[in-house]
Amino acid sequence: MKIEKDCICTVLMVSYNHEKYIRLALESVVTQKTDYVYKIHVFDDASKDGTGDIIREYAERYPGLVIPFISEENKGAQANIWAAYKSVDTKYCAFLECDDFWCDEEKLQLQIDALEANLDCSYCAHNTIYQNENDVYRTKEDGKIFVYNRNVRNTGKYGPEDFLPLYGAGWVNHSNSRVIRMSCVDLASLEEKEDFLYDNAQFFYLLERGKVYFIQRVMSVYNMNMSSTFTSMQVQMKIRGHWERMLHINESTDRQFERLIYRHLASFAKYWLDLDDLENKITKKHSALTYLIMGKIKKIRYDLILNFKLKRRAKVNIDKLEKRLNS
Repeated sequence: MKIEKDCICTVLMVSYNHEKYIRLALESVVTQKTDYVYKIHVFDDASKDGTGDIIREYAERYPGLVIPFISEENKGAQANIWAAYKSVDTKYCAFLECDDFWCDEEKLQLQIDALEANLDCSYCAHNTIYQNENDVYRTKEDGKIFVYNRNVRNTGKYGPEDFLPLYGAGWVNHSNSRVIRMSCVDLASLEEKEDFLYDNAQFFYLLERGKVYFIQRVMSVYNMNMSSTFTSMQVQMKIRGHWERMLHINESTDRQFERLIYRHLASFAKYWLDLDDLENKITKKHSALTYLIMGKIKKIRYDLILNFKLKRRAKVNIDKLEKRLNS
C-alpha cells in the first residue's frame, strides 16, 4: 500500500513490552474504514519481548501504512512519546498506547469529519470504556464508561465556558480518544514538555487553543493492566506527580482554568486515597456507607439508558475485532 501525498492524519502508536496486546491495537487501526488517507507511526522503546517483531510483521504486511520506529536502546516512556509527536507532518494526529485499542472502525472517519466541519475545534474526542485486566485498585471500574458527567453527555462542541462550571469527575476524555488539529500545537514553544505529553494536562493545553468536539460513542478501550509507568506507581507518587503536572499547566494557561483544575485535583486525590484505604483495609464503616450511598446516587444521576446503549454497541465492536484477529 502506497501512502499518497494527501495523507491527512498520522496515528501515533507507542509501545514497550506490549507483545501480548499489540496485535489487537494494530488491527484496530489498520482496519479503519475511512475516505481519508492516514499513516501509522509505531514507536517502540527497545522492547525486550517480541513486540518489535510484531511491528516489523505489520510493516511488511502494510507497506507505507505502518511505519516502524524501533529504538535500539530504551529512552523512557515520555521520551518515546515526545519523539512520536515530533514525527507528525500531517494536518491531524491521533494517539494510542499499544496495550489499549480502538473498538470502532469508523472512528477516524467520524472524528476527521467533525474537525473538517468545525474549524474552531482544536481536537475531537469520544467516549472510552474501561477494561480491567489486573489493576488491583480499580476492579470495580471494569466495564464502566470513561466520560460520564451529564454535562458532557451530548455530541457537539464544548468550549471553556462549558467546562468551567463543572464539579467532580468524569468529564476529561481519554488520550486514546483524541484526534488533534496540529496547527493548534506548537511543540517548539513548550517550556515544559509535560504540558502537552501528560494526558490530563493536554486536555487543558488544547482547550486553551480551541473548542473540543465530543462524540458520544464508545470508540476506544482503556486496558488497565498495571504495565504502564503511571499505573504501577504507589498511590502517593501518583498524586504527587499528577499534582505537579496540573499545577504547571495551570500556570502555562495563565490560570484561566484554575478553579476547574483545582476541582479536578481534589477529585483525583480523593479517588486514589479512597482506593488505597480500601486496598489496605483501613476504611471506616461510615466511609463504606458513604461509598454505598454515593454509588446509588451516581447510578440515579447518570443516564442508565444511554450508558447501556454505549456499552452494548462497544461490546459488539470489540467482539467483531477480536474475532477478526483470531480468524
